[in-house]
Amino acid sequence: MKSIGKIFSFTFMQHVKGKGYRNATIIGMLLCFLLPALIMPAVEYFGKEEHYESRITKVYVIDEEQNLADYSFLNSADPEQFQNVTYEMADSVETAAEMASSDGYAVLLVVGKPDDSYQISVLLPEETELVQKDADAYEKFIDRYFRYVLIQKSQLAYTQIAELTMPIEVSVRDTEALEGETDEYAAAREIFAVVLPYLNIMVLYFMILAYGQGTANSAIMEKTSKLMDLFLVSVKPGAMLLGKVFATAASGILQLFCWIGGLAGGFALGTELVKWINPQSDMAILQLFDAFGEFSGMFTVSGVILALLMLAAGLLLYCSLAAIGGAIAEKPEDLSSTNMLFVMVLIISFFATMYAGGTGADVPWDAITWQVWMPFTAILVTPTKILLGGMTVPQALGSLGIVVLTAVLVTLLAGKLYRMMSLYKGNPPGPAKLLEMLKNEK
Repeated sequence: MKSIGKIFSFTFMQHVKGKGYRNATIIGMLLCFLLPALIMPAVEYFGKEEHYESRITKVYVIDEEQNLADYSFLNSADPEQFQNVTYEMADSVETAAEMASSDGYAVLLVVGKPDDSYQISVLLPEETELVQKDADAYEKFIDRYFRYVLIQKSQLAYTQIAELTMPIEVSVRDTEALEGETDEYAAAREIFAVVLPYLNIMVLYFMILAYGQGTANSAIMEKTSKLMDLFLVSVKPGAMLLGKVFATAASGILQLFCWIGGLAGGFALGTELVKWINPQSDMAILQLFDAFGEFSGMFTVSGVILALLMLAAGLLLYCSLAAIGGAIAEKPEDLSSTNMLFVMVLIISFFATMYAGGTGADVPWDAITWQVWMPFTAILVTPTKILLGGMTVPQALGSLGIVVLTAVLVTLLAGKLYRMMSLYKGNPPGPAKLLEMLKNEK
């Protein structure tokens, strides 16, 4: 392994100096910066919905149930709209429509219960001064507050109604929490438990696809450029492959952090522009950013470091797996078949994680143990578990060690295959042939 540093530096510089790499990094960083910086203020400027003041002054109610309610109490349901509406009961839709047509600013509210559910319709009379927006505004209003009509229909006492409308908070706590200790980040953990697993899986999945193929192409470069014999004399195959894998993974991580930096800058600029357009903006993403400061205590320094190391180790592992395809292939056209192992392991790990409970941060530990200790699925599961406190530091270190050890062993295997295939001519051998060659190698 004495020449691994030279192989690493040479391959890394070749990747970084490549025109395609530089263009992808710069363009990706600019897009990550410009998209949120432009979209956020545009949404705030053009997406503001003006509050429409409905002109409805009277509502004719056709309630098919015998148990009629006093609908006039709806005037106090919403402090911002429909506070001065006159409600009048009617026997039929025809009668109500005739009376509403002479009024000009009235609508019909038809309340029926054909089966086990209520069906509510807001009708505009044929001759009216109102428009569709007026009826739509009232439709949203009655949809929101009709449950109070149902409560009134039940003829319950006001104390009983107060108990029914009392908000209920349900949470899961351990025995320590019952004794007085509470988790102030419980709500934040629930949000991150949904977002982080999918974000981690999707980012790693596409990064592995991109840089795994790059590793395979890098491994085959000496074969196509007729420099293999020189490398085999001066550098051990394992050192060469390990250096290439490290270099490819490092260039991928550098590119990823450049994009993340651009994205962070874009959101920062977009936030300032939105606040400049509307200082009182209630955009959801701004509320999330404001809450980040409160969430900072939820993550530990050791957890963040271990999660980042697991991400890097995961990219390294799959790059080393892709190196096997490059070691077996004789020319670039062969990679479509030799990289089948890399692709199949990635896809199987992806679906195993998605459908076996690995994306849920609140899944019991015994349900995801095998995913944490299986190196090819651990990289998709463990970072989120570490960040959200689902694993202890020794457990995280153990999972990380398995991933790193597996990556090294796979890379050494790729180096062995690389040396075996150095003088091989013809179509790439199948798995059975490769195993036979490995057994017979001295």
